[in-house]
Amino acid sequence: MFHEENNQGATALLSFLIGSIVGAGLALLFAPQAGKKTRMQISELAEDVMEHTTDYAKKLKDKIA
Repeated sequence: MFHEENNQGATALLSFLIGSIVGAGLALLFAPQAGKKTRMQISELAEDVMEHTTDYAKKLKDKIA
């Protein structure tokens, strides 16, 4: 039972993170600013997402092990 609750919590957290990332990306795309600046922000956001996703995956892998 604990594992089910843990998986549901992890799924909810992952869903929240993905939704936040998508929302932030859309906000950047529709913001009225220069294209070069927008591309730079999207690139930085993508790097942050990769870093957080990697950290989360490592923590989840350690928790499972």
